[in-house]
Amino acid sequence: MVLYIFYTGKPTGKDVLKHEGKKMVKDHLTETLELFNNGFHCSQSVFGAFSEDFGLPRETALKISCPFGGGIGGYGRTCGALTGALMAIGLKYASSDPSDSEAKNLTRQKSRELIELFEKEHGSSMCNDLVGFDRSHLVGAELAAKREIFHTICPKFLETAVSFLEEEL
Repeated sequence: MVLYIFYTGKPTGKDVLKHEGKKMVKDHLTETLELFNNGFHCSQSVFGAFSEDFGLPRETALKISCPFGGGIGGYGRTCGALTGALMAIGLKYASSDPSDSEAKNLTRQKSRELIELFEKEHGSSMCNDLVGFDRSHLVGAELAAKREIFHTICPKFLETAVSFLEEEL
């Protein structure tokens, strides 16, 4: 489900639609949180909310970004909100031409800006640090028991990633 909000000012993104003569801007944060609350990983939620803006079907984006959930494979490494946002940056700024150094440099610059902002705001980009425990060995019922912690803590990380993307893309 794609959610839209009416916007009367100048849009920051490219996903502007007209409805009854009014501009509407896709509400990426609401969409991201909806995906997350429906059981998708942070990486899937962020990347899935932005992928169609750049021509990548959501179903494909959700598959691609799934292994990055839980801090990459559930090991508690780089936060999924961050990896999902990095994939969206790649869709916007990267090139499939290996000699396009300008695209590589711009993609790296935007990636570093996001990582620096994220770490400044949250103190780390590592999932284990952000959630406050080592999730790397948790499976099944042990992991399920921590679900409420993720749903309490992770939305602020999703919001940071989405806010950056909405400003930069």
